[in-house]
Parts: sequence; C-alpha cells; structure tokens
Amino acid sequence: MQVKDALIPIENSLTPDQTIFEAWQLFKQAKVPALPVRKEDGQVAGLVYKDTLFNLGPEALKTSLRVREIIDEDFPCLKEDAPLIDVCSLPQDIFLVVDGQERVSGILSKEAAWHVLLDSAILMVEQLITLLDSVHNGIIAVNTEGIITLFNKEAEKITGRSKNAAIGKPLAEVINAPELLQVLKDGRPKGVQRLSVDYAAGKRIYLVNQSPVVENNQIVGAVGVFQDITEIESTSQELGLVKEINKELECIIESSSDGILITDPAGNIIKANQAHERITGLASPNIEGKNMQELIKAGIYTTPVVEAVLKEKKSVTVVESKSDQHQLLVTGNPVFNQNGEITRIVINVRDLTEMNKLVYQLEQARRLSERYYDELTQLRAGSLKQEGIIFSSPKMQELLALALRLAQVDSTVLILGESGVGKEVIAKLMHRYSKRKKGPFITVNCSAIPENLLESELFGYERGAFTGANREGKIGLFELADNGTLFLDEISEIPLPFQAKLLRAIQEKEIMPVGGSKPRPVNIRILAATNRDLEALVREGKFREDLYFRLNVVPLSLWPLRERRQDIIPLAYNFRDKFCKAYGLKKDFAPEVLGVFLEYNWPGNVRELENLVERLVVTSPGDRITLADLPRNLFEHLDHSPNIQVRGVLPLRQAVLELERQLIQNALREYGSTYKAAKALNIDQSTLVRKVRRIKTNHL
Repeated sequence: MQVKDALIPIENSLTPDQTIFEAWQLFKQAKVPALPVRKEDGQVAGLVYKDTLFNLGPEALKTSLRVREIIDEDFPCLKEDAPLIDVCSLPQDIFLVVDGQERVSGILSKEAAWHVLLDSAILMVEQLITLLDSVHNGIIAVNTEGIITLFNKEAEKITGRSKNAAIGKPLAEVINAPELLQVLKDGRPKGVQRLSVDYAAGKRIYLVNQSPVVENNQIVGAVGVFQDITEIESTSQELGLVKEINKELECIIESSSDGILITDPAGNIIKANQAHERITGLASPNIEGKNMQELIKAGIYTTPVVEAVLKEKKSVTVVESKSDQHQLLVTGNPVFNQNGEITRIVINVRDLTEMNKLVYQLEQARRLSERYYDELTQLRAGSLKQEGIIFSSPKMQELLALALRLAQVDSTVLILGESGVGKEVIAKLMHRYSKRKKGPFITVNCSAIPENLLESELFGYERGAFTGANREGKIGLFELADNGTLFLDEISEIPLPFQAKLLRAIQEKEIMPVGGSKPRPVNIRILAATNRDLEALVREGKFREDLYFRLNVVPLSLWPLRERRQDIIPLAYNFRDKFCKAYGLKKDFAPEVLGVFLEYNWPGNVRELENLVERLVVTSPGDRITLADLPRNLFEHLDHSPNIQVRGVLPLRQAVLELERQLIQNALREYGSTYKAAKALNIDQSTLVRKVRRIKTNHL
C-alpha cells in the first residue's frame, strides 16, 4: 500500500491574503482536514488546518483576520509512492502529498491511513480464510491453552463439527488429537502420523502433520494438517491387485502349452516362453534379441509371418510342417498403438497334436479371467459401499456402472429423479471418480438463492458493483469450482431471465462478473439435477429450450425406491446400524416390519426411509422394532385386502402353522383379549386358547 491509495485529492488552495471567511468557504467545498497555502509564485508556503479554523470560533469569520496569521509553515510533506505503513509511525496527524514532480496531489490524514490499512488487513484475513476453506486438507490450529483458533471447512467434514461450534472450544472436545497438544508442550513438530476415523458411511484414513507456531522465538500455538488419503490407499490396493494379476498372467503365459513369441515390427524377438522352447528346441535366452529371419534361415520356420502381418495389417495364420512329422499352427497377431501403427507382433505357435489339451487349457483360462472380473466387480462394489452407496438391485448396479463411466469424461450430465432418491450422492460419486477429483466440488441449490442475488453469487462481482457490496469484490461459485465440478441442484428453479446468462457461461466456459468489463475463463464440469419434468417446463415456456438441450447432453435417471425394492432391506439395515452407533443403541427389526417396508411405496424415497429408521430407532421402547412402533401413515398406503403373499418356499405344514401363529399374534395384539380376538378370527374362544397353548408348546 502507498500513500496515494489513502490521500484525499484537492483542487483548491489558499493564498496568504485571503480572509478567514474565504478560507472557511473553501473548506466547506473541499471537505478536507487541511488546505495548502500558495505564494504568488505558486510555491506552497504552508498548511491551514480545518481544526485551527474551528478553534478560532465563529466570531473570527467576521473579522479581517488573514490566512497568513494561522498558517503552519512547518508542515510535513509525503511522496505519493511512499509506503503507507510508514505514516503510522510519524508524529504528525495531517500531511501534504506531492507527486514525482513535486506537484500537490492531495491531503492525507493518519486516521485515513489507518482505515485503509485496516481495510486491507481485513481483506487479507478474509482471503486467507477463503484460501484455507478451499484447500482439500483439514487445518486445525490451537493457542497455548489448547483452545481452537483456526478451523477450516475440510476440518468440519473430518470432525462433523461446524466452525462456529469448534472455534473457542478445547481441542479434546472436538477431536481426539493429543499429539497436537504434545507439540505445544515439547515445541517440536511431530512426524507424519496416520489417523483412522470411522464414520457411518465408512472408514476414512488421514495423514496428520503437526507443527508448533512460533512468533518472536516464542511458541504461540500449534497447527495440525489432516490429509485424506483414503482414495490413495484404495488406489494403492488396486495397483497391488493389478501387479498380482500381471504376475498371474505372466505365469499363465509361461504355463501355456502354446509357444509364444513377441517381436517388434522389424522382426526382432523380444520375448519367448518356455512352451516355444519345448516345441522348437530353442532355448528362450538364445533367441531373444535375434531376428525372425535367422530362425527361417536355420529351418525352424519357413514362412515369414512378421512380413505377412505387416503387409495385411491383421492376423495371419499358416501351417508349418516339421521334418519330425509334427505340424505347427503359427498365428501372427499385430498390436496397434493409438495412431493405428503396429508396435508389436505376437506369434502363437501351437502343436496341433496337443489340440485337445489346448481346448481344456483355454477353458481354464477363460474361467480364470471370469474370476478376475468377478473379483474386480466385488472390489468396485465394496468401494462404492465405502462411499455410503448401498445397493443390491440390478437396476442400481447398471445405473452406478453408467455413472462411473460418465465420471471419466467431462460431458454435462442431467441427473433426473424424484425428491430423495440421492441425486447429490450420485453427483459426488461422479466427481470423486473423475479426473477432477483433486479439484473442488461446489454444490449450488438454485432454489435457495434469491433471484436478485443469483447472478452475483454464481458469477461474482467487481469492487463497487452495487451498494452494500464488498469493497474489493467477490469471487462467484463458478470461479470457486475452477478445475473441479459445479453441481447445479434444482436447476428447474433458475429464473427465466437468468437462463440466457447461464447458458452462455456453460457454452463458452467463461463468466462475466457483475460490474465487470472483461469475461473470466473457468475450467469446470457441469452436473445438473432436478425432480421436475424439464420438457414440460420447456413446452410451458418456463424453461429455455436451448438451455435444456445444453444440460441434457447425457441424462441419468435415478430409479425411485419403489422400483428397486431389492435395495429397501439393505438400506434399512444400513440406516439402523448408522443410528444405533450414533445414539449408542441396539435395535432390530421384526420380520413383519420389513414386510411393511417392502410393500410401502416410499414417496420420499431413500431420504424418507432414512428419516423413518432414525425415528424408529430413537422412539421404539424395546430392543425390537415391531408393527406397533410404525406410524399409521405407512399402513394407509398398503393393500389391506386379505390376500396372502408368500415370498419363499418351505414345507406346507410349517407354512400353515407359521401363518396361523402370525394371525393369532396380530389378533391378540390388536384386541387385547382372547374373547375379542376369537371373534375377529371367527373361531370359538376355546379353540383359540387351545391353539395358543399348542403354539407355545411347539415354540412357534
């Protein structure tokens, strides 16, 4: 910051012969704390301070008192390019400011300098907080008393505590990190440590780096940086699996009964397996590095397979007749690079006398390949469950497979589905498995932002763009998502007048801040979601057709819970475990409760199921959640006809007894006495009592 950043420009000056009244009139126009007094030659003779005029009193304005009598000739003078911070250490309060040619450019007060410096410091603090909240690592700082003084957004995710609930609290109340307090005591940084945290959605693994904060050779606090390495460890495990697979494939190649030669386009042999040594009698180390023409000259082969493959640019198969009455089936296969050029030729040499054995070995190899595929599928399913996505239905398996494929590209995806189906969960999954996973994931709820603030929130604004705005401007959500993913939830709620600007931002990959004159490029991927019919809104004129087509590059429709009922029970148990762990409870579902879950239509989808399970866990009186604990609205949407649905197969006598037991238990629970229950079941009371005794005897 320089002096010119805080000065008050002045256009008028005084002369020594002007009256005090004339000086007062100029002060009223200029509104400055002081005015320069110029001699006849234009040189500054001194300063007259506004406070000096005030001290003279109103009576002085009526006198003939002149400016020369109140001038301060020993006035301080500063250059425009002088550091503003230096002003604070000077004894004077008001300064005359001149430019490089010694021309007067304005007046500077120490108070104004302090205000400018304070505003600059506040801006720097805000920028620092924004920067800390934008990093992918969690950052927690404490003072010498172990009280939290810094807590960024990633730390909120790690601890499950908001910034407001954490700052000012002792560290031990927010997170179990005693090593950070030990850093305060020892004054020495801790090496990188590994921290494992169990969440309801799965376990996360962090690397923690803890260091003291030193100021003027005194320890004033400590800071811990938490880096999430869960995906890195998962990737490391996958790489280990790939290495293991490569090792097994190498073993397969070596154990194959077919001879295998790998050459470059010039015919130089790169690899030969043991089967080729057995078939031809040539040791692999002796032929690796030699050219195929040498084997032809030696009479091992008669047909130049490499030249034939290069000419045809496809697989070539020939039959070689050996002198020992053996026939070899030789197949050359080209290997192409991304430019369509042949980089390798794989030659398969097969002894036709071993054909039957080869068929068997190929079958074994096929089964092994399928096993690898199944194992990789299971690993992927396990990885998705760690993300908190529970599924077992084929519909969801297909949908998630498509979502993971779409995650690898930058195409705009429109996620469709009813409220509560998990559209944001799918969006986060696509970001986490995309090439942009190290970038930010910014969620915008389009229905939650007022229409008059929508443009400034999304695109930001320049300094002074409108009344009440931040003096230095503001970065919009589009820029915050740079190099990452922007998720536009409830996209149907975007006001029609703003849709054209949104369309341009998405198409051109650039935004124009409010009050700006130059567009800013943004590198983001757009994911949008809605639970409304956008085509119908387009027909009604409530949504732009061009914006709809721009968003609907790849539609991804999420199935409602009622159309993937296979997922209801796994989700219910997952939510039960989550809330039991959160509240320190132990609950289980009665079988008939799960039956109601399966028949209910779940208009609120997964969100409704989660909320209901939490309600049942915390409100059911016993360790077992029964039909009596369910809210009545669930039964209002069920089919109350007396039809019986059987979902399994068991012996008929056992099924009849089980049905009888359930009917008797339901009747007794509903009516409270054997007399009323017998009447409802249309049997004698004595018959009912006898059946109850039999049920108790048989422990049904």
